[in-house]
Parts: sequence; C-alpha cells; structure tokens
Amino acid sequence: MKKMLSLSMIMIMCLTLVLTACGNSGDGNKGNSNAANGNKETGNTAPADTPDKQNNGQTAEGNKETVTLKWATWMGKEEADRYIKAFEATHPHIKIVKDTAVDWPWNEKLSAVAAAGELPDVMWTFGVPFAAANGWLEDLTPYLENDPEYKEGKTFKNLDATSNYNGKQYALPHSLFMFGINLNLDLFEKENVPVPPVNWTLDDMRDAAIKLTKFNEKQFGMSGIGGLRETLPASIDTSLGWNTWDGEKYNFTNPAYKEAYDYVDELLYSDKVSYDIYKPEEIQAWFGKDQWPWILGKVGMQYDASWSFAGNAKNAKFKWDIRPIPTATGQRVPLVTDYVGMSKSSKHKQEAFEFVKWLTFSKEGWMERMKPEWPLGSIPLINDEEVWNAYLARPEMPPGMKEMVKLIPDGFVDLLKWLPGYQVASDNVYGPTIKELTEKKVKLEDISADLEKRMNDTYKDAAAQLEAAK
Repeated sequence: MKKMLSLSMIMIMCLTLVLTACGNSGDGNKGNSNAANGNKETGNTAPADTPDKQNNGQTAEGNKETVTLKWATWMGKEEADRYIKAFEATHPHIKIVKDTAVDWPWNEKLSAVAAAGELPDVMWTFGVPFAAANGWLEDLTPYLENDPEYKEGKTFKNLDATSNYNGKQYALPHSLFMFGINLNLDLFEKENVPVPPVNWTLDDMRDAAIKLTKFNEKQFGMSGIGGLRETLPASIDTSLGWNTWDGEKYNFTNPAYKEAYDYVDELLYSDKVSYDIYKPEEIQAWFGKDQWPWILGKVGMQYDASWSFAGNAKNAKFKWDIRPIPTATGQRVPLVTDYVGMSKSSKHKQEAFEFVKWLTFSKEGWMERMKPEWPLGSIPLINDEEVWNAYLARPEMPPGMKEMVKLIPDGFVDLLKWLPGYQVASDNVYGPTIKELTEKKVKLEDISADLEKRMNDTYKDAAAQLEAAK
C-alpha cells in the first residue's frame, strides 16, 4: 500500500476548538501499495458533467431541473427520512428516494440490482473493495478536486485514504466511531479506586480491574476484553494498526501481538476480572435474562465504541465517562468507519455527488446532524470549530471525549470495510484461528507465522483482483 502522506491534526481546548489540518502519517499504514490504499495525486480535469467552478456545490436553483436519486442505505426508515428531509430542504431540485431493493445481505443484494442494471445513484458500501472491483463506483477524485469545501482540507485524510485505491477515491466515510474504555465512575468511588487520567498505562488498567472485581457480589472490573486483541498491539508498537496491519502486511509474529494477547489472557484467566469467561447460563442466572451487566452497574470498565453513548445516557443509572485505550509505548485510538459512494452508472452524477458531499464533508450537513433533536450518531468527519463545539456540548457527551477526539488524526481504522480481502480473511483464517486459541487447542507461538502468512496471502490475492479490475 502507498503511504498516507497527510493527516488532519486537531487541537481542542475546552469547548472552544481550533482545528487545523497538517501532515502526518497516521493509521500505521506505511508504504501502502497502490492495490489497497494508493493516494496518488491526479490531474484537475473535471468529468464532463462536473462544473468547472462550484459555489459550494450550488448554482442558481431556478436554473436546475428536478432530478430523483435512489439511495441505498441500511438506515431505518425514520432515520433515513430525517436525512432526506434535511437535504431536500436546501437542495429542492434533488429528490432522494430510499432504495428498498437493497437490504441484507448487503453485498448479495447490491450484486442483484447491479445485474439487473438498477444500481442506486448513491450507495452505502459494506466493503469498498468489493464494490470497486465490480466496477460499480465512480471515482470521486475529479469532483473533490473541484469542490471548494473539500479543498479547504478539513477532512481527516487518514480516514479518506482508506477508500482510495490506485489514486482513485471510490468512496468517503459517512460515519465515524471510536473505541475506548467506558468507566463506571460510581464503582470507582465505591471501591476507592482513583479514576484514571487520559494517559493511563496498561498497569493502571489491570490494577483498577482487579480492585473493582468482587466475585461474591457478581461485580466485575472489566468486560468486552477479547476485542482488545485486535487493537491493543498498536499501543505497544505504534507502527501497527488494526490487527497488526502496518499498511503493507499483517504482523502476527511481531512481539507486540504476543504481548497484547498475553495481557488479555492474564486479565481473563489469571485475574478473572470479567464475566466474559463464564458460561451463558451462569451469566443469565447472575444478572437475569437479556440483561447487560454494564448497564446494570455491575461492571467497572467496558471496552466499547462511541455508538454506546446514546444507550449509556438513556439507560445507565450511574455516572460514567470514557478513556482511550491505555498507553504502552504510545496511545492510539481504534476507529470504525462506514462508507458511501456514487454509482458509475448514475445518470445524475453531479447531483449524486452533492448528496455524497452532504453526507460526508459538508458543514451544512454536519450542522444539521448536530441539532439537539437529532439522535447522537457519528463523530463529526470535518475539522470545523462550530461543528465540534456543537458535538461536544451535547448533554449525552461524556467529558472524556474532549481528549479522545484529539487522537483521531493518528487513529487506525477497522479493516473490515476497506482493506481488500479482510472480510474473507476474517471469516476463513483469523476467526477460526482465534477460536482455537481461546479454546486452548493451540499456542500462539506455534501458529503465529502460519496465521501471518495466510492472512497476507489472502490480502495479496484480493489486492491483485482489485488492481486487475481497474
């Protein structure tokens, strides 16, 4: 993969934020090959239906013919209607219709409508490489190069680059989430355990987890710990990203992976700080059917993503906050992105791009989503002071997010929806291997080299297919 040459950096001070874009090399994606993450500069020639100049993507409304776009999204009807209504209010010449023909299983349904010549104009993608290799996605690069807002450089370039292959921007992130450690502040106070600072260490987290665990009271120090195996190595060796990906290859033989794996195992099986290791029937007997121990206030620390905030704010009867994953040699935040692209076969590409823009990097679009009556959803994807002020001021927002968002420009992104071959490798290689490891059927030192090779082989095959499809 080709190197990601630029990142946006943000500085946030209280609720008055000054955010600027500057160069960096985040995501640990070093030496990125063109097949997976190329970010080659392209010319400034606009496609035939793209205006030479745009006024924030808008021209005189009175001169525009009304067009209708189909939009494939896995949003529910109520949420999708909210987006459509808000967009159409400022783009009256563009009508958006949710494409109900595309549903789960997502890639299969997209394949079916593509075969019928009925691809939607704008589509969510559950795997950008899959859609790009099938020739469904328009290259957004010429549109972006002619858009004044995008040229301001306010997006997170480490995130944009994940869906850039061979210098072509096939999609853009439309939603962003981050993983961290949720804290039950009431349990910390009850057990007289100091609330950790932002720059806490792995030893700090383990010590707190042990002190917060009271098995006789069915109170546990942590939960969701298993997921740390994929993200903790990046705190131990900051050249690594998600699941040891470094931008060119997987690195399961890197000592950081074993150190992270052993750390998780010790928490689970030696310290026994989590209910995760117990049988489902035991957990149900302790907490009740369909009950979540974290929301019941029986867990001190929960490894989870920012999509949990709305549920925490609504259902938790205790004070809570969030911290980044602890630092070892560095502190990096795991990120999750969802993507949107526009169809190569759309007859209204300029209008489709306007909708893609509104969903991704338009300040107008983000300010609409920051309104109090909108449910808390994605973290903003643009560096704009007004947008960040609105986001961080929401009543559901845990105070720790003011520090967490500073880590976004150097964050690393979940591979599932953007790295060629990862979905196949996760299902057929990584998942079964981890199952054998957790069941203690094999030892990591015995299988790490084979795991690394098979994962890298799967990536190379998928990258070659994407390269051939261009």
